[in-house]
Amino acid sequence: MTPSAAFFPPFFFLLFSMLALTPIHRFNAAALSQDQDQDNDATWLLSFKASVYSDPSNLLGSWNTSPNPCSNSSSSSSWFGVSCDPISSRVVSLNLTIPSQGRQPNGFNILSGTLSSSLAHLTHLRILSLAHHAFSGRIPPQLGSLNSLQILELQGCNLSGSIPHSLFLSLSLHFLNLSHNSLSDSIPPGFLNSTGALAVLDLSNNLLSGALSSSKSSSNGCPQSLAYLSLSNNFLVGNIPANIGTCSNLTTLLLNGNLFEGKIPSTLGRLSRLQVLDISRNNLSRNKLSGYLPERLGELEGLQHVLLAENNLTGEIPNQIGELTSLLALNLSHNDLRGYIPTNLGNAKNLEIVLLDHNSISGEVPSSLAALSNLALLDLSFNNLSGPIPPFKHAINCDSFKGNPFLHSCPDHGVSAPPTGLPFPLKVRKGQNRSKLRSFVIGISTSVSVLVSILTVIFVFILGRRKLSRLASLRRKVVVTFTGAPPGLNYDNVIRATGNFSVGNLIGSGGFGSTYKAELVPGFLVAVKRLSIGRFQGIQQFDAEIRTLGRIRHKNLVTLMGYYVGKAEMFLVYNYLPGGNLDTFIHEETCMNKEWRVIHKIAVDVANALTYLHYSCVPRIVHRDIKPSNILLDEELNAYLSDFGLARLLEVFQTHATTDVAGTFGYVAPEYATTCRVSDKADVYSFGVVLLELLSGKKSLDPSFSEYGNGFNIVAWARLLVAEGRSFELFSPELWQSGPHDDLLAMLRLASSCTVESVSVRPSTKQVLDKLNQLNA
Repeated sequence: MTPSAAFFPPFFFLLFSMLALTPIHRFNAAALSQDQDQDNDATWLLSFKASVYSDPSNLLGSWNTSPNPCSNSSSSSSWFGVSCDPISSRVVSLNLTIPSQGRQPNGFNILSGTLSSSLAHLTHLRILSLAHHAFSGRIPPQLGSLNSLQILELQGCNLSGSIPHSLFLSLSLHFLNLSHNSLSDSIPPGFLNSTGALAVLDLSNNLLSGALSSSKSSSNGCPQSLAYLSLSNNFLVGNIPANIGTCSNLTTLLLNGNLFEGKIPSTLGRLSRLQVLDISRNNLSRNKLSGYLPERLGELEGLQHVLLAENNLTGEIPNQIGELTSLLALNLSHNDLRGYIPTNLGNAKNLEIVLLDHNSISGEVPSSLAALSNLALLDLSFNNLSGPIPPFKHAINCDSFKGNPFLHSCPDHGVSAPPTGLPFPLKVRKGQNRSKLRSFVIGISTSVSVLVSILTVIFVFILGRRKLSRLASLRRKVVVTFTGAPPGLNYDNVIRATGNFSVGNLIGSGGFGSTYKAELVPGFLVAVKRLSIGRFQGIQQFDAEIRTLGRIRHKNLVTLMGYYVGKAEMFLVYNYLPGGNLDTFIHEETCMNKEWRVIHKIAVDVANALTYLHYSCVPRIVHRDIKPSNILLDEELNAYLSDFGLARLLEVFQTHATTDVAGTFGYVAPEYATTCRVSDKADVYSFGVVLLELLSGKKSLDPSFSEYGNGFNIVAWARLLVAEGRSFELFSPELWQSGPHDDLLAMLRLASSCTVESVSVRPSTKQVLDKLNQLNA
């Protein structure tokens, strides 16, 4: 007798016994209950459909009151995106995700609406996939009560609000992807629930903030099934939880692009199956990852990618790194690592990328590194390396070694010559005449003494001349010039070229004064900003302050070429930019090139300028009046920030005590307007408003907002559209049609984070620049 035959009789005996013992009316009641459940599933799906207010391609057109979605005996359904269990005739899958290759550039096949809590009544649902639609608003916490749900995909839906804690209490959920939304607040405590079944958790590219914490009730750490964890590109702070090291099956850990601080927990060395580790770009100053690289990382035999760049890691590179035979990419750049490059790094035979640049690594370049046959990208620049460069198996870029003053010159034919600037002695051979060396040193010392004396005289002479020049400029009509000023820049030429500041040459006006176009010599144009003299006093103080601004040079800041200070008149002379200002570019219909590539480039340029003012200037400069009219363009639409530092002049040299806010209504941060307390975060808020204008083509106080009431601005309008799931309505039609939608929505999320009312939650300009650079240009 076969095994199946042996099982067959008892099974049917039991079945018939149950049927015999079951009253007829109870059997009919069960059948009736099943029909009612089917009808209920249809009701809840139609309730969800009612929450969709935009379906331009009629994706849900097949969803009707009749027939029932699960009326046939197969798993397929006549309702688009719906799948049923053929036995229970219950809805088990709702998949409306449009594959990337199937998305239309104008968003024609994108659904818009809110996530209805009615979906939580589909009690047999195993798969819920609504990715890359415009189902914005909050995630219904009731979804966490779906005991059969295994896959939840809501990425790229413009969802906002916090993540429901109930999702992490689910015992059935295997796959959770909430990436590329605008989810905020902290991640619920205990998100690494040891009793859960999660295998994939992706919360990347949101606005999540706060510190990571683990559930006190989950003493065993994270679920053993977790293989993929991504929290990258948020605003998470604090320490990396040590209990991540209990995720014994984790293969990918992505924590990059946050604000983590403290040390990398040594418990990560327990992740024996880890293949990809990325904790790079935790960029906020004062809050970087620090400490040593855990030596136990070298025990992770399957590790393929170690990406820890742009932190504040110290100590030496562990020798154990060389034992990672599976390692493909090692990026430890932009840290403060010291010591030597491990000689056994060459044991990692599969290495393709080695980036150790911008550290303080010393010693020689190990020949074992040069022997790596798969090495495709190497960067050892800006360290303290010395000695010869060994011959590499493949052609190398000499830029990979620059910034190492004691390293031999880059070899042309496998031979490395010593550097000319290496200090003496390199090596003194026996029998060498020491008196010659001493004479040489004495001669050098004497020459240096004479040279220092000459330089001192020259310095005193130049300093004296500069002081006399500045004093003379106060008595006479002398334009003080800076580096890069044209030869014809003097008072008489400025007055002549501007027509004595005639209206015909006026190209702009603002709170600090009016700006005029002037052609000093044929073919050389400058912009002259004539300051409102009544607003300033203290000529000598002004002179000292403006000289500080004259030393500032950056590729995205207008160049101050000179200035004139008199008792009755003051003006500044800048380089002229023929592309007009950003306000004209955004709001005039005749302006072309309003496409993603250009808008992204302009945003990056301005963010670069702001980051330089906030972090590289001493003392640092807060602009206080970021707006489109203060952003100038050249012929190639490169952007330049103007009027930087002038708010400081206004504050220090006004003729009377005042509490006026330097800035423009509609762009001023709420805390600055109410308290007059200035910080770099006020500039971030204004920059966020500029981003919203770039994306929408509307003004910060656009007349179209009047229907919402007085005081309604572009920030409130953007919040309203995002909350109602209509984010796509914010973008100008031509910009949204040309796309790419993912990048546009990502920039909208960034603008939203810049314009939050809470100063502590607002990102820094460094973080804003980092986020912009991550977007696809």
